[in-house]
Amino acid sequence: MTPALTVHNLTVGYLDRVNTAEVNVVVRDVSFDLHSGRLLGLAGESGSGKSTAALAAIGYKAPGSVLISGRSQLGDVDLLTTSVPELRNIWGGQVAYVAQDASQSLSPLMRVERLLAEPLRLHLGLRGPTLRKRTLALLEGVGITDPESALRRFPYQFSGGQQQRIALAVAMACEPRVLILDEPTTGLDVTTQAQIAKLIDRLVKDSGTAAILISHDLALLGTICDEMAIMYAGEIVEQAPALANKVAPRHPYTAALLDAVPRVDERGLVVGIPGLPATTAVNDCCAFAPRCRFTTDTCRAHHPELSDYGQGHTVRCLRSAELGALSSQRHPPVASVLGSNANTLLEIQGLVCSYRDSHSPPVVDHVDIRIGGSEIVALVGESGSGKSTALRAIAGLHRPDAGEIIYDGVPLAAQVTKRPRTQHRDIQIIFQDPHASLNPRHTVASIIDRPMSILFPERSASDRRERVYFLLDQVRLDAKIADRYPHQLSGGQKQRVAIARAFAAEPRLLLCDEIVSALDVSVQASILELVAELTSQTGTAVLFVTHDLAVVRAIAERVYVMRSGVILEEGSTDSVFEHPEHQYTIDLLAAVPRLVAVSRD
Repeated sequence: MTPALTVHNLTVGYLDRVNTAEVNVVVRDVSFDLHSGRLLGLAGESGSGKSTAALAAIGYKAPGSVLISGRSQLGDVDLLTTSVPELRNIWGGQVAYVAQDASQSLSPLMRVERLLAEPLRLHLGLRGPTLRKRTLALLEGVGITDPESALRRFPYQFSGGQQQRIALAVAMACEPRVLILDEPTTGLDVTTQAQIAKLIDRLVKDSGTAAILISHDLALLGTICDEMAIMYAGEIVEQAPALANKVAPRHPYTAALLDAVPRVDERGLVVGIPGLPATTAVNDCCAFAPRCRFTTDTCRAHHPELSDYGQGHTVRCLRSAELGALSSQRHPPVASVLGSNANTLLEIQGLVCSYRDSHSPPVVDHVDIRIGGSEIVALVGESGSGKSTALRAIAGLHRPDAGEIIYDGVPLAAQVTKRPRTQHRDIQIIFQDPHASLNPRHTVASIIDRPMSILFPERSASDRRERVYFLLDQVRLDAKIADRYPHQLSGGQKQRVAIARAFAAEPRLLLCDEIVSALDVSVQASILELVAELTSQTGTAVLFVTHDLAVVRAIAERVYVMRSGVILEEGSTDSVFEHPEHQYTIDLLAAVPRLVAVSRD
């Protein structure tokens, strides 16, 4: 079958910010074919070159980027040598792109009807009743209810999942030959993610579009993609039919990524990848060698080429023939210090929370939760179920309408400002977005020192500084970053700083609000490992709010399932996941993509 798009030896760099005469290569000799009606999954850590390669392949030149070599053939047209005016006629018509954040990619000033009509007018010349009929059909095709009403609304009037459906409708408006999907399900709850994944699969198969799905979620890619390619340091290090890459990797990096993926049907703590990923291509050795458990001197001295193992399976590893299919290195399940019979540290009785006024329906409706000392408990549910509101009420950041929050046998004041210093110290919260929760004007050292200076005034500045370095070491950050500012750190590093700040207060109860939802799989695994290790060492109890059930299975001992402000099911993680009783829990578990095991022969 002739590919819809052929990309051959694509190499892209960025101009060095200091020495603009130099170019840092970030994508090196990338080749792949896209076939009609098939999905190619592109995976790898942040900075591996996934998005750069995909966008460069359709002719897009990011600011500061330099196309060094390669070709990208769409029929008779090489997109890498085509002029910008010609590309604009191709983009949106023959080639479409869906960004990660639909709320940012859909203009807030344009109604949905105009968003859909624009490519149809420009590329297909549709007008009048024909145009309107087509826009309605597009919304129906992506599952938007009441499309007549939806056409009159603005993007911000829809939920995140609905916005992503609209973005897909805009992309598919002209039935493109090639579709680029850049992390379209990241940040969505499990049921919405499953719906969008099924929608993507159906749209690609029904339309015959050739598509790339970029994601760090290997379970998702393995579920719906026909083929998977793994990128590291700007190169494809392994490519294979999806089934082979899911369960029988031959490259150590692919195996490490799979070990970092939480699994809803397997209890066990995920394993993070040590070290930091290379940010540029490496020519003189294996780029993954500094982080690989199989590294030899040969790996450090020679750059591997792709080896072909037949049936579309290629691997860039000097030892791949010797190592064969690699086995899992996952940890045993996490267990609390005090066990399940620990004394109750936090008890929530009949908690009711609402917004705006007393006439609004409650977002938390008579919720009861119990957490034992040193226990890790998860509160799970879809977006909008009331999880974060309950967490904020415990932290004293949202005043409850009714109910009681009892900490260590003492009722907590509704507002954090009315609580004594000991409770401020004992109860710490880590927020979902470290970009917003870390003061951009303070250094890392100042951020971590702040709670100690307030909660432990008797400690000297030198003692606190020593504690800062100790905490940085605990969260596996180099002491050199102590004098850096948040904007100089990666997302994973920022979240580690937020964790260090929380533990600086020496808490007894840690509240975690979706702290890994926006992180790539290897960073997520490292953060989960870190939280489990620190809480085990200190005996700190954790209430872990998340919509990711696989994360719950990896880290929590007990779980509460929440929907529309109500707890529907609770129990030990194993019992709830293996024998769910409520239909909602059954539906949530069914929506989670799974890594299917096959024999290695």
